[in-house]
Amino acid sequence: MKHIAIFVCESAWAGSISLTVEILKTALVFQHRQQQAPTFSITLVGLSNRPVNAFGDMSIAPDISIKQATISYDAIILPAVWGVNTDYLEQHQILYPWLRRQHKDGALVFGLLTGTYFMAEAKLLNGHSAITHWHYADDFRKRYPEVILKAEQMQTVENRLYCGGGVNAAMDLSMYLIQEFCGTLIAQQCERHCLMGTRRDYRKITIDTVESKQHSDTRILAIQNWLEEHYAEPLSMDEITARFGFSTRNLTRRFKSATGKSLQIYLQEYRLEIAKELLTNSKQSIQQICFNVGYESLTVFGRRFKAYTGLSASDYRKKK
Repeated sequence: MKHIAIFVCESAWAGSISLTVEILKTALVFQHRQQQAPTFSITLVGLSNRPVNAFGDMSIAPDISIKQATISYDAIILPAVWGVNTDYLEQHQILYPWLRRQHKDGALVFGLLTGTYFMAEAKLLNGHSAITHWHYADDFRKRYPEVILKAEQMQTVENRLYCGGGVNAAMDLSMYLIQEFCGTLIAQQCERHCLMGTRRDYRKITIDTVESKQHSDTRILAIQNWLEEHYAEPLSMDEITARFGFSTRNLTRRFKSATGKSLQIYLQEYRLEIAKELLTNSKQSIQQICFNVGYESLTVFGRRFKAYTGLSASDYRKKK
């Protein structure tokens, strides 16, 4: 039997713990229905045995303390944490040697968003790629210069170290463990049961952006490529500057100099080009297309689409 430890701590995002537990236990339920013996156990491990107050003032009780967690675990999951700072990290000193020992003994170590700070404090990430929550990207870079921060990515995997940088990290990493520990059939059953309908429709469409990339600024090219992968998500200038290590002023100047457009206009036009393709080649409703290209307001989408093409979305579809 495999053994999974989930670390519980003060100020953890409760959902990154509870959702992980619930998805993993769903796999155990499906194993029981298939008359299979359980292939893994789940243990909540805390600094002590005392319940912790997670973010949102929710209380979570560990099963055992780190001092009692003496077995070698096959996987360790570190939750996202609200408000990481130096004092907070120093309060978890007994965690770091335990993580190093577990990883040395073969454990897979998973960090969800800011949970990767614990991995970095344990020096597990030195010389390896990692990600964290975009808001903490600058702090992470300065605090851990020996870690290769890939803030533009949503996940990294190296040397049995798994970092998830999005709100779906708990689901994604849980599904990975189920696939590894339970097999394909149980993983597919869990995905259908837990995840169906939760993902946006990221249809892969190629838009010609060659002309806008005829420049030599490699850092701006990286941002252009990233925008083209994440256009359907709610994006802010703060997130982009944090991910790529720019100040707002510097990014605004360099992006306009390289592409001839502001970043906001570049993203807006890319989204609208995707919308044009979907209106022409898909049966999605206009409301679905609005959502799938990154707009939350149908009114805003309609106004910008008409300003860009000279036609309303419905008239554009009829014409094509």
